Amino acid sequence: MASRLVVELLESEQIETLTEVGDFVSSTRELGVRFAIDDFGSGYSNFAHIASLQFDFLKIDGSLVRNICSSQQALDIVTTIVDFSRKLGIRTIAEFVSDEQTYERVRQLGVDYCQGYYLGRPGAEPVWAADGPTGDMGTGG
Repeated sequence: MASRLVVELLESEQIETLTEVGDFVSSTRELGVRFAIDDFGSGYSNFAHIASLQFDFLKIDGSLVRNICSSQQALDIVTTIVDFSRKLGIRTIAEFVSDEQTYERVRQLGVDYCQGYYLGRPGAEPVWAADGPTGDMGTGG
């Protein structure tokens, strides 16, 4: 059951006790729990923390994803995050995927999973596609 649990940690400059966070991640991972860093790309975004804590998922902040079709800068940043994550074996999740154009763009970039209104609005019950949860683009293994 623990393997179905993903704990999301918000990356911020508040992570002052990197050793304690690392110990928590390591000991909890032994139970089968996986970890995601949330809102990556907004503000602090310390690549060294991501590499040293060995997260399973990196959630790309919606402020970047929302603008990847209209801003070259947002596109370049998201591309860099996806490439960096891939090199470290970290799966990526694009937040705020709200239309087909954005969905296709993140797919082209190699983002592993998506969240957003284009795929479905939040509700009381999960919506499952034939091959898994809605939003799984099948590239994450």
